[in-house]
Amino acid sequence: MILKSGRIRKSIIISLIVFAILIIAGLISGYYVFLAKDKTTSSGSKAGAGSGTGGGSRLVNPAEGLSIEEAVKKFDGSFVAYILISIGAYNLHPPMFGSDTPKIEFYIGDAIYLAEIIDGRINVGKREIAEKDIIIWTSAEEAVKMVKDKNYISESFKTGASKVELVAGKIELAAKGYISIYDKLTG
Repeated sequence: MILKSGRIRKSIIISLIVFAILIIAGLISGYYVFLAKDKTTSSGSKAGAGSGTGGGSRLVNPAEGLSIEEAVKKFDGSFVAYILISIGAYNLHPPMFGSDTPKIEFYIGDAIYLAEIIDGRINVGKREIAEKDIIIWTSAEEAVKMVKDKNYISESFKTGASKVELVAGKIELAAKGYISIYDKLTG
């Protein structure tokens, strides 16, 4: 009888330890997914591809002072970075127990842009990648309208003029912080 109660005691202790570890991991994950504080674009976010933001500098709208047609002709990675900053993509992060950085692929007409978020910095390049989390499909004209008016972003997705495709699994997307981004895109 003593042997059985010793096994039961060990099983209970092991179960309690595993349960405690799961609770702690859940609380930490919940913090990263839902409660992590926003980083501000003016002090912490930097966008690559020559978009010129970060380090305390004022975020410059690349379409400022341009007509839609003029901005479409000048379209480059800075427009993509501006849209991502507008929706808070600088808050994306690798999952808690991983190092896979958030990657967003943009199809703007025939051009393909990749945005990778590393430590709150948005790095944009004109290339395709196999390991992306989401794909955003839109035209240069729609993207320019989004840059000119942040409120138009969700409108473009609601009307179907722009589309978002979830490539990674929902758990991975949530662990990287995409829930608020998806909500901003789809309204």
